[in-house]
Amino acid sequence: MYPDEPRVGDVMFVEFSPEKELLRAACSWNGKSYRLLSVGDTFAVALPVGLKSKVGARHAMVYWKYTDGGMGKARLPVTVCERDFGVQHLRLSRSQESKYTAEETRREKRLIGAALDRVGAERHWWGRFVMPVEGRISTGFGMQRYINDRLAYRHKGIDIAAPEGTPVRAAASGVVSLADDSFILHGQTVIIDHGHGIATLYIHLSQIQVEEGAWVGQGQVVGRVGVSGVATGPHLHFGVYAYHEAVDPFFWTDLPERGPGE
Repeated sequence: MYPDEPRVGDVMFVEFSPEKELLRAACSWNGKSYRLLSVGDTFAVALPVGLKSKVGARHAMVYWKYTDGGMGKARLPVTVCERDFGVQHLRLSRSQESKYTAEETRREKRLIGAALDRVGAERHWWGRFVMPVEGRISTGFGMQRYINDRLAYRHKGIDIAAPEGTPVRAAASGVVSLADDSFILHGQTVIIDHGHGIATLYIHLSQIQVEEGAWVGQGQVVGRVGVSGVATGPHLHFGVYAYHEAVDPFFWTDLPERGPGE
């Protein structure tokens, strides 16, 4: 398992090498069950240590069953480390703020949620992710965001300030699971499915340059930095999700060049 002392917002990579033909394997973590999927001769899963994870000594359980009926289980000790995410205050106009709860946003939230729910059997990502755009980090991951002095939500990605029109590149290879230019809250949005429950999100774009269902390689341009949706200036909101839970993008961009599972 890597790492065995993750911080809140990290991911834990669990790998299992069966001794004989495997029927199925799963891992229990944070009250949920995750299926281990094949990666070459091994089986693996990327477990989210989400923003609501409790800190301290914990454990995950791996269960497996062989095709001959044999079964087994293993207890994996985990120490979840605390971290300080900080606080950010934003000032929005009344019309901008109202979009967070507007009836029209239900469609975009549903479509984004459906794309993040996908768990492709084939894994398309390997090793370190690349930053989709270079620029100043204007909002970090996990920050408590106050809007007009009211606590609104925890920030589930990073905001990268960059000039409007700057190319936005795919952080890793995958299939475009969502490309929509009609959202009023998130603005022009692209989501890439990297397989095995991992997805990346790119919002507030000024232009989308890929279509749903298209294959994209790591570093391929998928859109342009913009200020669409509810945004206070041109930037890219970049999010990484593991099984629909937001995790820290910098965890992925700081991975070893040959990452876990290779």
